[in-house]
Amino acid sequence: MAGRGSRWLARWLPTLKSRLAVGTTLVLFATVGLTAGQMSEVAQTHMLRAVETHEQTEVQRTADTLGRRVRAMQRSLAVASALLTPEVLADPDRLRAFFATQTVLRAGYAVVSVSDDQGRVLMAATRDSFFEPRLRLGESAVFQRAMRTRRVTISHPVMGVSSREPVVAFMQPLVDAEDRAYGVLLGSLPLANGELAQEVIDPTDAASEGDELTVVADASGRIVSHPDRRLLLEPISKEPRLADAHARWLQAGRPLSAHPGAWSTGEDLVAMAGEPETGWQLWRVVPRGSLLVPLRAARNEALLLGAVFSLAMAVLMVLFLAYQLRPLERLQRRAGRLLAGDQRAAWPRAGGEIGRLADSLRQVVAERALAEQARTEVLRRLASVLAASPIGLAFQRDGRFELVSAEVCRLLGYDEAQLVGGSTGIIFASAQDHAALQAEVAAAFAHGEVYEGEWRLVGIGGQPFWSRLRARPVDAADPAAGAIWCLYDISSQVDARERLEHAVRHDPLTGLLNRDGFAQAVHRVLAENADPRAVPRPATLVMLDLDRFKPVNDSAGHAAGDAMLELVADAILESVRSSDAAARIGGDEFALLLAHCDARQGLTVAHKVGQAIAALRLDWDGRTLQVGASLGVAELDAATMTAESWLAAADAACYEAKRRGGGAIAAGA
Repeated sequence: MAGRGSRWLARWLPTLKSRLAVGTTLVLFATVGLTAGQMSEVAQTHMLRAVETHEQTEVQRTADTLGRRVRAMQRSLAVASALLTPEVLADPDRLRAFFATQTVLRAGYAVVSVSDDQGRVLMAATRDSFFEPRLRLGESAVFQRAMRTRRVTISHPVMGVSSREPVVAFMQPLVDAEDRAYGVLLGSLPLANGELAQEVIDPTDAASEGDELTVVADASGRIVSHPDRRLLLEPISKEPRLADAHARWLQAGRPLSAHPGAWSTGEDLVAMAGEPETGWQLWRVVPRGSLLVPLRAARNEALLLGAVFSLAMAVLMVLFLAYQLRPLERLQRRAGRLLAGDQRAAWPRAGGEIGRLADSLRQVVAERALAEQARTEVLRRLASVLAASPIGLAFQRDGRFELVSAEVCRLLGYDEAQLVGGSTGIIFASAQDHAALQAEVAAAFAHGEVYEGEWRLVGIGGQPFWSRLRARPVDAADPAAGAIWCLYDISSQVDARERLEHAVRHDPLTGLLNRDGFAQAVHRVLAENADPRAVPRPATLVMLDLDRFKPVNDSAGHAAGDAMLELVADAILESVRSSDAAARIGGDEFALLLAHCDARQGLTVAHKVGQAIAALRLDWDGRTLQVGASLGVAELDAATMTAESWLAAADAACYEAKRRGGGAIAAGA
């Protein structure tokens, strides 16, 4: 059973039914997922907006509560201050009795004290005891402001003088009927135990990452209430969960309206409200993750239900498609039998698109049979043309031969089977030549031109020959369609042309360059030195005129003269480098072009050549014939940057050597 199931699955997976079913399932999954995700995003956005509004309302309510507490504490000081007359301040017993009766006032503050108009603390009381501290408040800015304004004043958070802990002090000035301040009633609250904001902050909060957090800061931005007492009196920016929101609040101009703002910062939602009378701010942080847990659970449940629904619909889709596509399966089996050569099987009958597809296939099969007959006839005719063509014809595509004529096989020595399907590079002398041809052919085809060029090809035995290759694209609009090559053997033509070119530039007697060939060599050196991109290189001309040559011709005849000239040419070639140019430019006049040689090196070569010529001996009809040479040397310089001036300088030097007598060497000025 397992084997049959796996075979059925292997046949079913590649089918159109499976692809449609998988595609439909994926579409359903994507639709459900996108819908659930979009709904979740919309719900999340609305929820966060609602939470922001709620948190703004709650933090403002909490700020109002804090403000009412502050005002209640101020009122308690104001009520008690009415009982502290100058006479009470002057009598310690009455002052002690006053504190004894103010149990409510002492319960509201950690320490309650009274001072005279100079800031001397007369007496202080806690919830449980009385004492007379030796303190002076006269230098305190808060004390001075309270005495000056005659109004209750709240200090900034400061370090307590006696407790050495951060405290906030409330100072109520004592004023007589004539509005003269004669003292101050002071109540202080330590910040560490959270009494200041005990109605708005739970002092047991851990304030750890991910928990809700409530912080109170004064008007200057210092923390006055925080679950973590280590942050008391620190700037609110030191609280990492509030730093970004506090910075944005500062950029907004530090508003203290009823709803100053709510911000999303990373994983937290921050709300803030202010207490206008004191300028204090109350900040509340709520982790966003805890708000979205129910929503995410609902989204996951929706996705699970959507997946189950999509799978069920996919199963139904598979069954529906299997029923609808049965005629297509029969059509597939009929096409398979047709490819196997069975022409007798009947075509399935069906309506709709499948029926029209079956009709189209019947028509295609009929047209294909006719096309095969026509193709066979064309190939037969093409094979006859290729076999009878006296020109080498080849069809290549993608760098490989697809058809070759008998003449191509004869030229290259390959069998047709060896060429067809093989790379066109096998017939070229080098891979560089093959790459260069491809580049030139592509450039010609790109310009809509037929390519024609001469190339050195190599047959099967490695014997090279010259061929003229002509290439034309099969379809100019489609380079990938291939090209037709025509190959001609032009080896004899190239040899004849090279012989002609050699004869044009060389002396027929000596084999040296003639005057025209030497002039071309001189012009090449001048062009190289005239190129501004090239580094100038030295070069030297040597003009050579034979001494005592006329008597050889006159006494022994022209045949002896020709033999002597051949000996001189051989002596010159043996005395110079293969890269130097040697020429016979007249009857008994020779010239040398020494590339990359200065005048000093040119004189050395001239001496060597002169000695070699002077050492020549020609035995002719029982006589020994000798010649010598006068040589003129001229280096290429600024005064000889043209061929005419350079050759004239060398000729002048040669004439000077001739004037001095036979065998001399002279250098141009």
